[in-house]
Amino acid sequence: MTNLLWRKPADIPRDARGLYVITLLAVVTVLCAALVLATSTSQGYISWTTGTLVTTLASFVVWSVDRFGLPYFGDVAAYVRAEAATVEKRALVRDRGLTLLRRLMLDDGYDRIVLVSHSLGSIIAYDLLQILWADFRPRKLEAIRDKARLKAIRAVDKSALNADGSAWLDKLDDFSGFRRAQWELYRQLRASDADHPLPWKISDFVTLGSPLTHSEFLVTSNLAEFRRGIAERLFSACPPIAETAAGGTVLYQEGRSRSGKPQRAVHHGAVFAATRWTNIFDRGNGWLTGDPISGPMAANFGPGVENIQVELRSSLGRIFTHRLYWSLKATGVEATAAAATPPRSHIGVLRDAVDLGRKLEPSQAAPTTSAGR
Repeated sequence: MTNLLWRKPADIPRDARGLYVITLLAVVTVLCAALVLATSTSQGYISWTTGTLVTTLASFVVWSVDRFGLPYFGDVAAYVRAEAATVEKRALVRDRGLTLLRRLMLDDGYDRIVLVSHSLGSIIAYDLLQILWADFRPRKLEAIRDKARLKAIRAVDKSALNADGSAWLDKLDDFSGFRRAQWELYRQLRASDADHPLPWKISDFVTLGSPLTHSEFLVTSNLAEFRRGIAERLFSACPPIAETAAGGTVLYQEGRSRSGKPQRAVHHGAVFAATRWTNIFDRGNGWLTGDPISGPMAANFGPGVENIQVELRSSLGRIFTHRLYWSLKATGVEATAAAATPPRSHIGVLRDAVDLGRKLEPSQAAPTTSAGR
């Protein structure tokens, strides 16, 4: 976790500065307390009562960091950094997830998979999505044979981002239209056939309390470096970026069939062409209230992510709500409900995001998370 603390102030994202400052002050407080205690004791300047108070304060700060900091940001930092001590464990976690998801994707008993993840699990799930898409993405598409699939891909292309990862808009002109296009492409890809034996069945990715909101800080050094990773297909954006700056499409030509017909493929960074992303967060204020680990995703991953803010409370009030998103004992309410629309409970928000009963076709109303209100 030390590599997160010793950063240039300019590289700390605005929404993480409060958390960063509080954590840094906690570390400095412990170090100063230890120094004062050691010096004063050796010089005989400190009383037993003062020494006890200083030790108690330092112990409380250490406990707080150990209780709230290390299990969350510490584990995230360990996972995302490619270090000798973590690479093997990270590979084992990924292999278990990939084995399960591949089995479900190839099982005819499953039509639709919804991937719901929390905290560090959302980073792991995001990695799994990218790896799976590289294997299961649409390939060898031919104009006549795959007309319906290509039409669905072209609908997603209307929202594709710039290939260099720059000049992103804060929101899409037709967000509902983009979500319908994603759903239609998922429908086209979820069944296998002789020409396309690998179906894509993951329709939705739902993140709760996700540190992905701080990816430019946790995964890379700053936003510019993270955007370069988007442009180089190291990370997948939503909507996906275009294959070329001029083309405005996620397709590229990968050769010709035996009969000489051109074949196209969707690039490996376009998983959110067919998978919808809903991010549920409780905006935090340092370690004091809400969930300081979570936040919106648009700045890092694009305006195609549906960000839904909730306000959660437990018996302790708004103190560190990171683990309350699915709690039946907690009380929570949607903080971003549209005007004249009754806000949903936090459980209602999660239920609508998963939407297990979704059967809507593209000709019907947009299948957004607001459908269940």
